Amino acid sequence: MKSSPFWLASLFVLIGIVPHNRVASADEATKQPQPDATQCCVELSEFELEEPIAIELDESEVIQAILQSGAKPVKTIRLTAMPNTPCHVQKGRQIAVVTSTMTRGDVTTRQTKEVEIGTTLRFQFADHPEGFLANIDYATARVAGDEKSDSAPDILSSSIQTTQVFVPGKMRLISTIGSEQLTAVVVTIHEIHRTAADQSQ
Repeated sequence: MKSSPFWLASLFVLIGIVPHNRVASADEATKQPQPDATQCCVELSEFELEEPIAIELDESEVIQAILQSGAKPVKTIRLTAMPNTPCHVQKGRQIAVVTSTMTRGDVTTRQTKEVEIGTTLRFQFADHPEGFLANIDYATARVAGDEKSDSAPDILSSSIQTTQVFVPGKMRLISTIGSEQLTAVVVTIHEIHRTAADQSQ
């Protein structure tokens, strides 16, 4: 099967920092793991690419090219999940966006407003004859350029929604995205728990 990249990106302006991190799972306070449930570890990584991906490459060839290039992930998110249970990870921070500047003599006045940037991953899976059927909703917004520059840097924003079948332990390419900076997003799902009956077999 051939895979064609698609591109999603929006540009905004920004400068500044206030940290904020949050990790949450839906219904985690009320739902207890079922004794016969499969627990999985999900790992999503976003890689910056030096060159566009050739359209004629299939998924496995694209992943191989990324790994052989020595590219390091600019973002990696991990979470654990139970079947048919929505969960998500959200990490973000607030930054002050420069909206206008005014210079009189030696004095420069900047007007700013605060916006939030960061990453959100929403995930849910069900068992499938080949492994797992997973719904993935990934959104990210990050700074491109120097946050402390006198001129406002850009924010690169993108989002992905996809449903795919995953073989446990096998990396899958879920998208290539970007305009100013091309990135590839890959996901691996590892099975980390089976029933006591399964483990004894």
